[in-house]
Amino acid sequence: METQKKHIEIHIDIDKAADQLNVQIVAEKLTAIDLLVCCLSTVSSAASTIADATNDDEQKVLRDIAAMVSAMADEALDKEET
Repeated sequence: METQKKHIEIHIDIDKAADQLNVQIVAEKLTAIDLLVCCLSTVSSAASTIADATNDDEQKVLRDIAAMVSAMADEALDKEET
């Protein structure tokens, strides 16, 4: 049985001067679940790195990220309703 190879790249460009974040995902042969698991794993790893760099608690960083994602979802909902 041939193993199906999966590929994912996540590119994150941060421009502090412009206060912008650009995320590009390149994925091949992934299911939606694979992509979600990879993104959540990346967020968890990023939260750990951010917590170490800022001397914050990792759980606080994860809560802050969750709040940002929630706000983004609310913005998308507001746009759909108008």
